[in-house]
Amino acid sequence: MKHEIGTYLISPLLLVLLFSGLAGLLISFYLLKYRKNPGTLFLSLMQFSTALWTFFYGLEYAATEIDLKIFWSKFSYIGIVFAPVFFYFFSLHFANKQHKLKRFIRYSLPAIAILFMVGVATNDYHHLHWQSYSISTEYNTTIYQYGILFWMVFAFNYFLLILSIANIIPLVFKFPENFQMQIALIITACIFPVIGNMMYVFDTSPIPGFDWTPIFFVLSGIMLSYINIRYGTFDLIPFARNKLLDTIPDGILVIDKFLRVADVNPAFLRLIREPKEGIIGRPLIDVFPKRTSLIEQLSQMREIPPMELETIIDGQNHFMDMRISSLYDHQNNLSGRLVIFRDITEKTVYEQTISKANKQLKQEIKEKEKLISDLDAFDHTVAHDLNNVIGAIVTSTDLLQYEIDSKNHENLEEIISLIKLSANKSFHVIKELLTLASVRQQDVRTERIDMQKIFEESEKRVEDMIKTSKATIIKPDDWPSAYGYGPWIEEVWVNFLSNAIKYGGKPPVIELGSTLFYSEKKIRYWIKDNGNGLTKDKQQKLFQKYERFNQTHIEGTGLGLSIVKRIIEKLGGDVGVLSNAIPGEGCIFYFTLPQEDPSKK
Repeated sequence: MKHEIGTYLISPLLLVLLFSGLAGLLISFYLLKYRKNPGTLFLSLMQFSTALWTFFYGLEYAATEIDLKIFWSKFSYIGIVFAPVFFYFFSLHFANKQHKLKRFIRYSLPAIAILFMVGVATNDYHHLHWQSYSISTEYNTTIYQYGILFWMVFAFNYFLLILSIANIIPLVFKFPENFQMQIALIITACIFPVIGNMMYVFDTSPIPGFDWTPIFFVLSGIMLSYINIRYGTFDLIPFARNKLLDTIPDGILVIDKFLRVADVNPAFLRLIREPKEGIIGRPLIDVFPKRTSLIEQLSQMREIPPMELETIIDGQNHFMDMRISSLYDHQNNLSGRLVIFRDITEKTVYEQTISKANKQLKQEIKEKEKLISDLDAFDHTVAHDLNNVIGAIVTSTDLLQYEIDSKNHENLEEIISLIKLSANKSFHVIKELLTLASVRQQDVRTERIDMQKIFEESEKRVEDMIKTSKATIIKPDDWPSAYGYGPWIEEVWVNFLSNAIKYGGKPPVIELGSTLFYSEKKIRYWIKDNGNGLTKDKQQKLFQKYERFNQTHIEGTGLGLSIVKRIIEKLGGDVGVLSNAIPGEGCIFYFTLPQEDPSKK
């Protein structure tokens, strides 16, 4: 049943076209609700384009004059050339291949569509699109004789449609079975417009000259919308994957079986500071040239255990926990690797800090235990020595008081001499204790020292011992300079000199010198006596606290050499003794100091 209104013929097919165009618009607006999902905006634009195509084609079909039909047909090409472009863009996003949508393609395809529109609009001047056209008197359709430009548009549209379907078909094999039906329905929806267009172009339509393509495009949109309403497809696949990978804080790298970068997520791109377009498809060795050993493992090993990597990001060290999962196809052949990078810098630094703190704590505990041990041993030794000398002082003062009261001054000089000797011994014990405490607690700044000057000061402090023992001291003409702390080194020389005099021959002959160790950049200072020497067993015990040999005729706390050891070790050196235990050859005591400033290492 047809009604003619002016130059337009109203028919059931026109109503179908208008209804289809309205449905396409509604679907376009409906899909805008999901425009934040990758690709859905392009699907909405495709439906809008087909709606325009359908409306304008309906007006062309209804027109009864040839010029009016051509006028509306030219407008319908807005939808004809842009619908496949937007559909292709949608398929790339839906199949997670948006990395292929380079800037050049994104702008060149719409530009080509616009050029085709210009060709159609100017057909009256070149007749490259339509060579001729006429109206079918039976069906009121337009019968066209096509030129080369039409077939270029035809090839352009079908090329994009085929690419779009090719992008979506592989998803059937990638997704689980419960999603495969949805993908199959999407592919069916994609084929609808192809069927309609084939019927029109190759004149197999039941109504000659009638183009079913826009209607079939609208049917395709209705089916896609139904799939989304029924299954929530656009919310789940592959957008859920994109959303998950885009928001997950771990870096994800997908490698194909040829060790090429197949996919990455934004977190991984932030780690390597490179754009996605710059690494997709590139060999792994080009992206990570410094990780050749790891890449060799990827190529040789089927399964790779978790490992930690250290890398530099923005000039700072970062620690990564790397886990690699192998990907297999349905025939259990290795098809690629999934690599997950988790930044564990904060955790690693925390563990290192804890470990360092524990180490320091253990060292402090060890030092405190040593100090407690020192003090325990010191209690007995020092208390015994102080008890003797203080007892002697008390006894001497009683004798002194008795001599004064009896006005007998014959023994005064001897008593005063005894008091002075006992006081000196007490002073020596207390000074050793203070030295031990200062070395334990005090941090000093080392500097280049004048060893000759320091030794001369030490020699003055034992001048009475040298005179009393009639010791001979042989000193070098030149002393090499090292890094140390003058007051402490003076204590070391005082101790070494006093021991050489005490344990040396009768009379003591003492020789001093130094040896430079070039490879270690250290200087060894030594002192040699002419005593009886020490056995290996005594040498091992010598630098232990409160060890004292020949106790029957040599007095002291036994603290001196332990203080020397602590001083030299704190200054970055070491101490020792050399002896063959042959009388007359004596011992060689030595200590080393760094030749360069330790603080600059």
